[in-house]
Amino acid sequence: MKQTPAARTPAILTLLIAVSLLAVPALADDGAPSTVPHNFYGQIYDMDGSNAPAGSIIVASVAGNPFGTTTVTTAGKYGVNRTDGDAGKFGVWDPAMSPGDTIVFYIDGVRATESAVYESGGFTNLTLTASAALPKERPKESTTRPVDATGGEPVTVDGGNASVVLTTKGDFQGEALVFTLFTAPPDGQANPSGHDGIGRFAGITSTITNDNIQKVRVTLHYTDADVAGIDETSIRVYWWSANNSTWVQLPGGVDAAANFAWGETDHFSTFGLFGVTVKPSPTGKGGGGGGGGGGVFIEPTATVTPAATGEETPTPAGAMETSAATPAMTGAPGATAGAEATEGRPGAAAAGDLPTVAFVAAGIVVVVAAGFLLLRRR
Repeated sequence: MKQTPAARTPAILTLLIAVSLLAVPALADDGAPSTVPHNFYGQIYDMDGSNAPAGSIIVASVAGNPFGTTTVTTAGKYGVNRTDGDAGKFGVWDPAMSPGDTIVFYIDGVRATESAVYESGGFTNLTLTASAALPKERPKESTTRPVDATGGEPVTVDGGNASVVLTTKGDFQGEALVFTLFTAPPDGQANPSGHDGIGRFAGITSTITNDNIQKVRVTLHYTDADVAGIDETSIRVYWWSANNSTWVQLPGGVDAAANFAWGETDHFSTFGLFGVTVKPSPTGKGGGGGGGGGGVFIEPTATVTPAATGEETPTPAGAMETSAATPAMTGAPGATAGAEATEGRPGAAAAGDLPTVAFVAAGIVVVVAAGFLLLRRR
């Protein structure tokens, strides 16, 4: 029996609907996301149960990838409920995420004891508690990075203003490195003796334990403003030894042209950059003269009173004092005073060869002969 146009209409509509449903995945592959963020909110605590302070940075990580971050604005709380509007929402999402992925949370670089499973469009009230004590200082940056390592082969992991070249003892896949950067010592540690901090500190941890690390090279970057007044060649990377409560310098160096320093070790820890303050340069005009130890500069004074050498000749009692030296005579070749003054000096020139000038002051004859200052009692 031949179908009428009216009878064919439902069949055509059914076919169009089926085709449109089959086209949905294709549209998603062409750019429309197949998933949407999973939002979280709730209470947030330090390990001791106190409220995590405002300024704490929360990072949501999936297999080491940072797929969400937020900053605590009210101590002890993060994110907002679905009824509180969009401002302050803590959404975790990336096109690479799949429902069922495990989300790990870090608070100022410290892993939270709680985790979650990703749900597209989920809205979850999740309390977060630090698994270790939070640092006393609030960080300026915090992030995670994925790590896939082959035993014995170095792999570079770049965390921005800090990076590492990691060599492990075995193979690892899907691990994470956590970089948390500070501008002050994270727990108020004192500077190493004779050194100054330059405002570059990093807490670096990993899901790869330290006993599986063969070597790690830590690089920290700085700016010209950070090292104002610092001898840049003295900058080195130090790590904080909690057992000894001291900073320990790592073997390494500094690239002053590229503004970074590096150090090598076999573990992750808290690291910092320290250097020596430049001493002020000497001012004024230097004197002549040769070498020696250097480093010490003595500026000549305007008026110098020479120290007396030998034993002074006392002024005879009753001698007449004069307020100023009065020229007694102008020496000439063969002058008696000049002859007496030089008589008896081994190798001295004859009096007739030396121009002399004599002055009388307080009963003393002062004779200047060819650059020699001679005294003779009058």
